[in-house]
Amino acid sequence: MTEQITGSGTHPVVEEIGERLDEQHWFTTKTLGFLIHPNIPTPPPNAKIADIGTGTGIWLLDVAKILPPACQLTGFDVSSSGFPPLQSRPPNVSFKIQDMHRPFPPSEIGSYDVVAVRFVSNAISRIEWSQTVQNLMTLLKPGGWLQWIDSCNFALYNSVAGTSRAACREIYDGLQLFRSESDAVIGLMMREPGNVEREGVWRELGLVDVHEDVFSTDNLQQPELELRAKGTRNIIVCFVGCLETLVGVEGSGWTRERIERIKEKAMGEIDQGVYHTLDQVCIIGRKANET
Repeated sequence: MTEQITGSGTHPVVEEIGERLDEQHWFTTKTLGFLIHPNIPTPPPNAKIADIGTGTGIWLLDVAKILPPACQLTGFDVSSSGFPPLQSRPPNVSFKIQDMHRPFPPSEIGSYDVVAVRFVSNAISRIEWSQTVQNLMTLLKPGGWLQWIDSCNFALYNSVAGTSRAACREIYDGLQLFRSESDAVIGLMMREPGNVEREGVWRELGLVDVHEDVFSTDNLQQPELELRAKGTRNIIVCFVGCLETLVGVEGSGWTRERIERIKEKAMGEIDQGVYHTLDQVCIIGRKANET
């Protein structure tokens, strides 16, 4: 899958490994406790559901298991490289190439009961986020729901006294170019300076019944599964992929040799108990019924 990461003037396209994306999906679902937010009414038996930035389609395939087979489920992504093979797709699941920032084909407009988005940004500005949400709203039927799941507020912690976090911190600090947006509102690499009032952005666009939940990855407390270590490795590998797009960029200071060296050290730190937390943000809103 090609992960679409957006930010202020810098748009790295990171070739993702399907296994890592599927693992991320598992961590997120365990953290949130749902696929579709419980405030969203159960979709009708013939519902149409869209998954934006679908990647391997893992979220869509899991949703297909809990909904009637008459539902039509469509995954959209900028690249088809992560789409599951045809033989593994249920008859009611399909995939299409589409940039979420560009207008959707007329055949898709106003036809979906639920549009879901997950992890498509690093530190997206308020203006760009508003424009993207507005574009996705065109897919919704009157009364349809938009669900956006993303992360923010990455932090590193020690679980063993005297161990180092230096390499993991160097990787995260090296991503400053991607989170330099002065009015970032959501995204994996951003830290919130305070209440960024995401719900207000959606209400200004006309969405109703807007609600935001914030969950911490600290919810994953099953030591026997080593979830903290696995999740931290997952996110560090993602960050390293972003740093690799800076190799050769004048003034970045990043080379492949430096990245490999610091990645090896970071993995050693995780082996010694360093772990991360993230806030997982889920915001939902309903397109108002036509009057």
